[in-house]
Amino acid sequence: MTSDFATPRRQHPLGMLVLAVKFTWKVIQSAWPALVGLSLADAQWYHLLGIPVILGLIGAFAVVYYLRFHFHVASDALIVERGLFQRERLQIPFERIQAVQLFQGPVQQLVGLTGLRVDTAGSSGSELELVAIRKQDAEGLQLLLRSQMASPESATADPLSGEAPPAAEMAPMVELSFADLMKVGLTQNHIKNAFIGFAVVMSLFQGFEDRLSLWLAGLPPLVLTVLGMATVLLIAPGLIMMAVVGVVTSLIGAALNFWKLKSAIGAEGVQLEMGLLRRNVFEVPFDKVHLTEWKSNWLRRKFGYETLRIRQAQAAGAGGLRVFIPAMEPRHRAAMEAAVYPDIAQGVLAEARPAGRLRWLLFAGAILPALAVLISPSISHAILGLCWGAFVFWTTGRRFAAYRMAVHSNAIVLESGWFWRSRTVLKMGQLQGVEWRRNALLERRGIGHLVFHTAAGARSFGYMHKEQGLRILDFAINQLHSASPSAPQPAA
Repeated sequence: MTSDFATPRRQHPLGMLVLAVKFTWKVIQSAWPALVGLSLADAQWYHLLGIPVILGLIGAFAVVYYLRFHFHVASDALIVERGLFQRERLQIPFERIQAVQLFQGPVQQLVGLTGLRVDTAGSSGSELELVAIRKQDAEGLQLLLRSQMASPESATADPLSGEAPPAAEMAPMVELSFADLMKVGLTQNHIKNAFIGFAVVMSLFQGFEDRLSLWLAGLPPLVLTVLGMATVLLIAPGLIMMAVVGVVTSLIGAALNFWKLKSAIGAEGVQLEMGLLRRNVFEVPFDKVHLTEWKSNWLRRKFGYETLRIRQAQAAGAGGLRVFIPAMEPRHRAAMEAAVYPDIAQGVLAEARPAGRLRWLLFAGAILPALAVLISPSISHAILGLCWGAFVFWTTGRRFAAYRMAVHSNAIVLESGWFWRSRTVLKMGQLQGVEWRRNALLERRGIGHLVFHTAAGARSFGYMHKEQGLRILDFAINQLHSASPSAPQPAA
């Protein structure tokens, strides 16, 4: 697979069509309130003449943008020249690149082209996006950039030679069949998705409430009274409908995001391909991973898998680049953590659990809604409140028992949750800082929170005893300094 990336080049000519569709969608997103207002107003036929004028301007803009956009690969950076009225030369050093992603939206799939996105640690969004190049060229450029990201001086290919490095051998990992895809959909947050589904349905039936109000206004008062009393009977069907909408929305979301998901793991990173309307191909080098999060609920655990979220660095406040891999089995987690955090297999150096004070804070926060019922003179209300108190005492006890932290030679493992379980792993060599945080009340009791700052966001372990927390803080800072490139190396 060869291609002349050293010579400045444009995207594929069909990129003008892709750009026109992209710019049109952005205009619709920006101007949708005005479009809704025009659709409700008394529009005249000549108002429709504005549509071809706007589309013509967008098409002309796409053509000029395409003609003035060039990219090529230099010896130490990816170079992009773009701009219509103000020319811009963007130089992206290889070491700043965090991820190179291939994607195919509906238009790219229709015309047989591929998009390529380059993300860096210094941008809140994508630093560069090519929307229309041949798949062979996109894969070659992705391999070439990936080979230069970690250490350009040790790369297996010269960027100026036009040669893409040979693809590394990868072992298959998760591949979702249709049955697996349905299981993934069934384990999503149906309550949240039910509200999303209802919002979409209501947006499709705008004006229905007004017609319903007009219809009810014409009914006799006696009929309205009967209908009002009968609404109680709609509670059970309404809950069932909400559950159905939530499940259907979850299944649709899983199909859109994870359709024909294929993943593989190698010595240097993870490959992932997924998506229906928008097909994404991710290349995640292990040395660019800042933390991993394993999420599961009781139903996922019944199916025997978890969802992995990989976070990479990005601009402050952006939360980091995220890649999701569902249906990760225990053997997949073992392979991932052995590749990213090999020191975990060497054993635990220290373990920590929160102070008992957190147990009672969790219980107090959960019992507050029942206080009004507990002080009620009604016996039935008091019994209901006592049952709720016993339930939250048990559940908060399970939550408290789930909080734990394990310290390895170069990794921190944070675990929490009972019904929704979370396992976060951070590499100490990639930490940006460690903080011991507490307020006056916690300080008096010798308790505080240990906060780990990474380029992908901060993670904390709360309500630790001061002595243990400070020991772990000192150890993490020492590991951070020893991993820093500027740290002095011992003499041979």
